[in-house]
Amino acid sequence: MDAPQLRVLLVDDDGDDYVMTRDLLSEIESVTLKLEWASDYETARERIACGEHDVYLLDYRLGEHTGLQLLRESIEDGCRAPMILLTGQGDRELDMEAMRAGAADYLVKGEFDDALLERTIRYSLEKTRMVRELDEAHLREQERFREMDQLKSDLIAFVSHELRVPMTSVKGYAETLLSCDVEELRVHAGEFLGHIISESDRLLRLINAFLDLSSIDAGHDVDLVPEPVEVRGLVEQAILVAETQAKRCAFAAHYGEGVVTVSADRDRLLQVLINLLSNADKYSPNGGTVEVRVTASETLARFEVADRGLGIASEALTELFTPFYRVRGGARTKIRGAGLGLCLCRHLVEAHGGEIGVESEEGKGSTFWFTVPKRDE
Repeated sequence: MDAPQLRVLLVDDDGDDYVMTRDLLSEIESVTLKLEWASDYETARERIACGEHDVYLLDYRLGEHTGLQLLRESIEDGCRAPMILLTGQGDRELDMEAMRAGAADYLVKGEFDDALLERTIRYSLEKTRMVRELDEAHLREQERFREMDQLKSDLIAFVSHELRVPMTSVKGYAETLLSCDVEELRVHAGEFLGHIISESDRLLRLINAFLDLSSIDAGHDVDLVPEPVEVRGLVEQAILVAETQAKRCAFAAHYGEGVVTVSADRDRLLQVLINLLSNADKYSPNGGTVEVRVTASETLARFEVADRGLGIASEALTELFTPFYRVRGGARTKIRGAGLGLCLCRHLVEAHGGEIGVESEEGKGSTFWFTVPKRDE
């Protein structure tokens, strides 16, 4: 097997030193070292800026400039390859200053042979690789903390807005009822109490969704109580609940052959269906129909909730099931939501051993689907 090849740039204004270094490198057999030479400071700056070399050997004395100056300026310009400074005998303070400036190592001219030169190059390359990995790990950790901080900000915004809106509504209707006279109560009490109940239900759903997701994010498994669930009864119940909340659409159900029962936690599966039906209603035109379709394979039941509403742009599809994400803009601006429902649906479906997804075309509607295992006969 051929030895790996490394490109080395020697920066030295002394031709004899170049020849000596070339001869030493030629003695190294474990790795092929291709030596190139820059004899002055400006040429060296240009060659280093190209970033074409694996390691740099810098002589300290370079005419009016120094190798230490070249090292500092090259690092400032973005050079990340290891730089080894070649210094004079006994100049310990200069050696330490080079290390503080970012040199990977140093060698005292006239005091190293081919074996020491090889070890120094290998050490410098490994040290640089480890430092780069640590820097990358540090950047990833910083990014993780930034994401956590953003999530905290999103959470604060969620609590301050999404929970405050229904609370403000409940408080407003309650205060209005308290200020009404007997005749006004007789006329408006039923309407206002209906609004209070509706907003209270919405508030409760938000809190429950938030608590469920908080538990999941903390590493707790979703608690399921699997049982045989009759599909038609489940879908009919979900539609009944959705009809009490629906503002735009009617609902229809269609069943394929072989769809009888599934093995699932009934309440959790009902939660998924109601959420998808509610979303379909919110994003559909007035007078439309939301369809629930259920089909079956040998092992799985597939549920689909299809609407002919706004649809979703392809670039947004991958983000739909992440917490707090909502498609923005256009007709969606006035549609309320916290961006939690679909994320919770994903966790609940996956806890059942199923999958969830969406097919959509902007302006033509969406079909959300999920699968759950059929009951073992």
